[in-house]
Amino acid sequence: MAYGTLTGPVRLLGCSFEQAPDLYEARTRQLDFSRSCLPGLHASDVRSDGALRLTGCHLTGPVVLTSAQVTSSLFLDRARTTGPIHLDGARIDGALVVEAAQLDGGEEASLSAVNASVGRGVVGKDLTARGTVLLTGLRVGGTLDLEGSHLVHPGAEALAAAVMTVDLDVLCNGLRAKGEVRFTRSRIGGRLNVERARIANPGHAALRLGGVTLGAEVAATGLQTQGQVKTRGANITGALVLTRARLSHPDGAALLASGCTAAQLWLDGTDLAAGHLSLRSSTFTTVHAEPETFPAKVYLDGLTYQTLSPSLEPGQRLAPLKRDGDGYVPHSYEQLAAAYQRVGDDAAARTVRLAKHRHHRSTQPGYARIWGYIQDVTVGYGFRPIRAAGWLLALLLVGSCAFWLHHPAPSKPGEGPAFHPLVYSLDLLLPVVDFGQETAFQPQSWYQWLSYLLISLGWVLATTVITGITRTISRQ
Repeated sequence: MAYGTLTGPVRLLGCSFEQAPDLYEARTRQLDFSRSCLPGLHASDVRSDGALRLTGCHLTGPVVLTSAQVTSSLFLDRARTTGPIHLDGARIDGALVVEAAQLDGGEEASLSAVNASVGRGVVGKDLTARGTVLLTGLRVGGTLDLEGSHLVHPGAEALAAAVMTVDLDVLCNGLRAKGEVRFTRSRIGGRLNVERARIANPGHAALRLGGVTLGAEVAATGLQTQGQVKTRGANITGALVLTRARLSHPDGAALLASGCTAAQLWLDGTDLAAGHLSLRSSTFTTVHAEPETFPAKVYLDGLTYQTLSPSLEPGQRLAPLKRDGDGYVPHSYEQLAAAYQRVGDDAAARTVRLAKHRHHRSTQPGYARIWGYIQDVTVGYGFRPIRAAGWLLALLLVGSCAFWLHHPAPSKPGEGPAFHPLVYSLDLLLPVVDFGQETAFQPQSWYQWLSYLLISLGWVLATTVITGITRTISRQ
């Protein structure tokens, strides 16, 4: 029937064909081969003004519908195939129905719909496919539903849906895949649901979402993968939800989300023990994660967020920062400090910045570390003004006792105020303040060096105390 025109509907139900029907460039109203056995179907460039039904068919050869045009729907539900299905470049105005079908493409793709167009969605619930389901460049006007499907192509791509456009949702909840599942650079108007999916591609990428654009969320609660989950460069309007997911990739990052943008990141109860976590240069409004979620090695340089949930003490949040695979990353500490400041916890922010200086000190040479320890012990790198006040009081006591035991000689005998060891020591320690004692007396010998020490330490410690007071007043 190549090039033929069929003016009426054709129903060949439960038939057995010895040769594959040839409908190349045929024009039909409706074709129904339901429950038939066919050694294939050759229908490239076919034009069907109604539905094309292969429901429950047993197809032992290739089904070729490249560049076909179907004004209604194409039904392959419950079909069993032992050859590839080619829909490349096809235009289906209705739905593509492959629900509960069993497809076996052998060495080829079990289903290929490269650059095809489906107006009302793909219904593929409980689909079983051996060989790649190839949907590269597919345009779907509705929902792509692969809920509960079983896709098998070990060591290769089980589902290749790169550069795909879907107006509504992509439903892969309960999916089981042996091989890679890829959605790179696809545009999905709604959400991507991979809840409770199990994807195994050990040693390689299990789920690729690099460069994907989503109008809603990625729902991946309970996802289990053997292999890497990549969301590098993804732009997610809603949340990236990996609650209670179990991601395993011992050879590298189990979750590689570098450059990812999403409203929220949910990692509550996520198991990343067998692999690393990379969130380099990612941007989230809120990150939901318990400290124990973060694995032994993380990469957080450039990670930007507004808030962290749940609210915890800074000591619990600092541990992952110390395990960064890039070593000392100042940006990570500043982000955490800023998050505490946004909720008004300035004490926690100072604790984080103090930890930042201590981590930095561990990367410095020996002489710099000694100076760092001095700053830490004395003033806590400027973030512990109370400690500085304590040192001031201790120095005031030392100076008062020393100069009480040995009064310095007056600069001009017979002139000036009477000597008072406490006021004299206070005059040495406090910059700017002048009680007239410092200029009126001149200590000699090592007492002169003691006065120099009190003056220099006074500048450092008093400045730290004043800065702390100013910070408190500005907060009020």
